[in-house]
Amino acid sequence: MKDALQLIPFALFGGLCGGLLANSFSEKAMNLLAICLLTVALIMNFIKKRKPSDESDWHLQKKVYPSLFGISVYDGIFGPGQATMLMYTFLRNGATYLQSLAFTRFQTFISCTAAFITYFIAGNIAWGIAIYYTIGSLIGSQLALRVAQKISTRQLKLILHAVTIALLIQLVIRVAFP
Repeated sequence: MKDALQLIPFALFGGLCGGLLANSFSEKAMNLLAICLLTVALIMNFIKKRKPSDESDWHLQKKVYPSLFGISVYDGIFGPGQATMLMYTFLRNGATYLQSLAFTRFQTFISCTAAFITYFIAGNIAWGIAIYYTIGSLIGSQLALRVAQKISTRQLKLILHAVTIALLIQLVIRVAFP
């Protein structure tokens, strides 16, 4: 709980900054940024990383805070792929998959809420689809937490890689064929 609470300022201010910056980038620029960052995250996953710690003794390290803030800014600006980057960040720093998943869902909730405030104030909410995204996100996060406990770490890695590659393909197609 202590580690989760330490995420709040980085996720909150990152989401606010990202939401404020979102109006200054074109859609194409945001897609190119997403492609670059997701590619880096995917490559970094194949570089040697710390072994997962015992769940009871792992703690969030201060050196990770700038990355968490940056990913929250990205989340406020763009969104898709930010959970993948968070998962990779937590995993690279020794968290287990379940810890990574829990911290990712918590930080996503905080940064998305902060970005939502900026979009709401600016009048940039498409309520017709926002409700469905919210419901889907709530259901998806609950399913992920339950399913992740029942499958192996190897299977979780494969799913994470597959989702990252699928996002990259989607973004490349979106940039190549506007």
